Amino acid sequence: MQMVKIQITDKVKHASALLELARRGRIDCYADRVYMVPEPALELLNEMGVSYDELGRGGIDYAEKTLRDTLATQTQQRPTGKP
Repeated sequence: MQMVKIQITDKVKHASALLELARRGRIDCYADRVYMVPEPALELLNEMGVSYDELGRGGIDYAEKTLRDTLATQTQQRPTGKP
């Protein structure tokens, strides 16, 4: 199955779109309204009239790599002046 990385640009419908997506399957959530969703979720967003930007596509390994990279970035950030 293809996974698609999207950014929901519709601030008004953002919450309702997220709720409907979560009811139907896996969603990985990132900062700034960025999500990794299965490709069929795009049809739902289109039916709801929710605007989004597509940022990338790939298989389940693409989704796992994106999640792993995000977690690694957060782990590597340390407050200034702390060991």
